Amino acid sequence: MRSCFAGRTAFQHTHNFHRRAVVQATLAELKPSTSTQCRRRTALTASSAAVSAPESVREETASSGASKEAAFAVLERAVSVSDAEQPSTASTASSSKRETLESPEQLASTPEHRTLVGSAILLLAAIGGQGVSGIHGPHQAAVAFAAVSAAYVLADFGTGVYHWSVDNYGSGATPIVGEQIAAFQGHHQRPWTITQRQFANNLHKVFKPSIPFSLAWLVASSALHFAPVANCFISVFVFLVCMSQQFHAWGHMKKSELPAAVVSLQNAGLLISRKAHGAHHKAPFEGNYCIVSGLWNEALDQSGSDQGFFRKLERFVAAKTGVEPRCWYEPKYELEQLPGSEET
Repeated sequence: MRSCFAGRTAFQHTHNFHRRAVVQATLAELKPSTSTQCRRRTALTASSAAVSAPESVREETASSGASKEAAFAVLERAVSVSDAEQPSTASTASSSKRETLESPEQLASTPEHRTLVGSAILLLAAIGGQGVSGIHGPHQAAVAFAAVSAAYVLADFGTGVYHWSVDNYGSGATPIVGEQIAAFQGHHQRPWTITQRQFANNLHKVFKPSIPFSLAWLVASSALHFAPVANCFISVFVFLVCMSQQFHAWGHMKKSELPAAVVSLQNAGLLISRKAHGAHHKAPFEGNYCIVSGLWNEALDQSGSDQGFFRKLERFVAAKTGVEPRCWYEPKYELEQLPGSEET
């Protein structure tokens, strides 16, 4: 299935490239010239380009009576229109939704961002506080420690599944999580942008959905007296899942740019490191999705085997829904980097 789709995609890209080349060659010849041969070449090239243009655009070109420059501008636009009409799966719509955030204003934290992140963290702290306050004796403390450890391990797994899903399915127009999908998918082309975001700017999108969940949990826990171990687990699990976006940012930064404590945690394998996460940033971005510690990556990817967890899950989704993941046909565009980003 993958090879068949890759063949269709390669054909479409080759066809589109040829049509663009025709238009560009035509435009290049639109220089002042009295040469009859040049005018004939221009006319022939225009005819070739017009073959690929939609009927409505050809009519517009013929009826405009404008200069050659205007006519070929219409033809060049026709290429773009035709490109947009190429068949695609539901997932390919996300290609046009890639975010490119460069201005300082777009990377800075706003009061709204800080309020969202601060409120979410306070709610999770309140849940954790309920759990800790209910612990009595060494046995309960040991159980709570085990719950927190399990939350840490499962948070890494959870971020992997979520990262895989937003990388491969949906678009910026997807309800609720569309912004996150656009940001994750656009991140592949400009991975360094995440390192320029301020803390709350980077985290507000992932912490925001946790607020209603945490409120509901806190109310239910107070009314129904949830076990302390449950509160300890959920507070740590949700916090780590949301904070994984910051761990992710640290995983793109040089050690010289990081706090010493973060470097120590990365060196110990407790947080995802730049080297470990770098394996994900190779087209078609089909592995190493876990971004808390990266502990699960090898087990889930099976060294890139078709029998890996995500490959099986992708085949299942494709068989049931007909939707193929982006990593089956991810375009190999040029990776943009900042000067000096190759340093460790």
